[in-house]
Amino acid sequence: MSDHLFEARSERSYLLQLTSLRGVACLLVLVGHVIQVIRYDPVTRGPWGRAAHDLLTYFFNAQAAVLLFFVLSGCVLSLSLRRVGRFDGAVLARFYIKRFFRIYPLLWVSVLVAVMVTLHVRGTMDVEVFVDWLSRNLHAPVSPVHVGLALTGAYTRYNGPMWSLRVELIFSVLFPLVLLLMRSRTTRPWALVGFFMLALVPMPSEVGLNFGLAFALGALIPMLPSPAWAASPALLLVGVVVLLYDRLALGGHAVPEQIYDVVETVAAFVIVRDLYASGRSYGVLTHRVTIWVGELSYSVYLLHLPILLLLFDLMQGHVGLRPLLSDPDVTQTVLALGTICVTLAISGVTYHLVELPLHNLGRLLASRLPDHGRPQAGGRGGEVVLATPVAACTERDG
Repeated sequence: MSDHLFEARSERSYLLQLTSLRGVACLLVLVGHVIQVIRYDPVTRGPWGRAAHDLLTYFFNAQAAVLLFFVLSGCVLSLSLRRVGRFDGAVLARFYIKRFFRIYPLLWVSVLVAVMVTLHVRGTMDVEVFVDWLSRNLHAPVSPVHVGLALTGAYTRYNGPMWSLRVELIFSVLFPLVLLLMRSRTTRPWALVGFFMLALVPMPSEVGLNFGLAFALGALIPMLPSPAWAASPALLLVGVVVLLYDRLALGGHAVPEQIYDVVETVAAFVIVRDLYASGRSYGVLTHRVTIWVGELSYSVYLLHLPILLLLFDLMQGHVGLRPLLSDPDVTQTVLALGTICVTLAISGVTYHLVELPLHNLGRLLASRLPDHGRPQAGGRGGEVVLATPVAACTERDG
């Protein structure tokens, strides 16, 4: 869509849909954790029952949500910097101040909550009932040094989802360079090849550089032309199916994890690109409820796992552990609904008391710095204020 046709109304619709998209994805991650982090007893199912169970389970593809969030981050940050023609010290300072106040205040709150929950749960439950990464995290040492590192985002054992937030922090620092590489038609192809090759390198999630492809493709979205073939709704549907079910389709073929990551990154790019370039509005993504969930998604992302653990501990105290593990369908349904309701309620409070005021403070402080960035020709004017999409956690957590 050309710049002169991209009116304020369509941009607002697009940004609202991005907000809703990350809210929906965040709820998928929450339910995915309800399904994945507890060692439920195996259940005997027939062929059709297994197929239905697999379709439902893989629908909550938490790792795919991670990559979708990273692509969303790249796109939103690219939009927020689209008027900057030259990155000088003041422009970078404004960018980093806003990112600091966007990410850190709620991170600090979540670390304190997670530490208290960790101490409580490992004193009241057998943590071996949880999968390996979560059990390992619950055994993490609680010391001033470790808590201090967690408050910087460097130590993520207290709250598993923080591993992907650490990646977000790394690419918040690197993003101006990523954006410059994507803007230049000369460096863009070479940079994309480099990011693609890096994405195929097996490395610990603590490093995170292999996720640069997601941020680069997201940054590229507002810069690309919109060919006619990309307007088909079928392309969006294919992207969603591939994003959610590639692991089910390719499971059992010893596919390396980084291949799944690349496939899901490309699928996420297709989805976000469709929302940007097609100009379509999808009712579920423009509904006020999904927009509201999207606004709370950062709080939901950081707080849902400690809340899930507390609710499971509460359920264990009332009915016992064995009944919960022996009937996973009922346990997961009750635990998912309870975690969603409690997390949304608490997130509404943290959003209005922590996130929004301090995010606005960061924008105010940044606005007081001189802005010497030269607007690019064809800029659409106005800063994008959509909150940066959050990341989610998977079996890589910890």
